[in-house]
Amino acid sequence: MSLNTMGYNISIALGALLGGLFANNVGITAAVWFGVALTAMALLCAARSHRDAPTGSLQEMNW
Repeated sequence: MSLNTMGYNISIALGALLGGLFANNVGITAAVWFGVALTAMALLCAARSHRDAPTGSLQEMNW
């Protein structure tokens, strides 16, 4: 469980570090648009995943 927590904390720290470097080098406006692009890609992936998900109960899917 502590390894899970460590992984989350490292991910948050790396995200803050890389986001700060990106904002400093490219600019705040570009960082915001990059965030918008990442959000749009995540929504498209979620929509595609939802569309491809099997329907019905687990028994019907022979799991």
